[in-house]
Amino acid sequence: MYATLYTVGAMEANYHDEDTVAAITQFERDIEALILEAFANGVPIEGDWVFVSEPPTVPDWTVLIEQRSRQ
Repeated sequence: MYATLYTVGAMEANYHDEDTVAAITQFERDIEALILEAFANGVPIEGDWVFVSEPPTVPDWTVLIEQRSRQ
């Protein structure tokens, strides 16, 4: 598969609870694996999606994926 560099501590920097940090780390790994697997399978990844949740008490989400230029 593809190797990537993590932005270490990007999301979890604002949290001190070990369970929250572990959940954030797992989320980052899961989303990275999903994106890399889709890319490897030729899926056009760039775009935005809106996820409407049920029940209404659960937030809706907008997800935007853009390719970054390597410098």
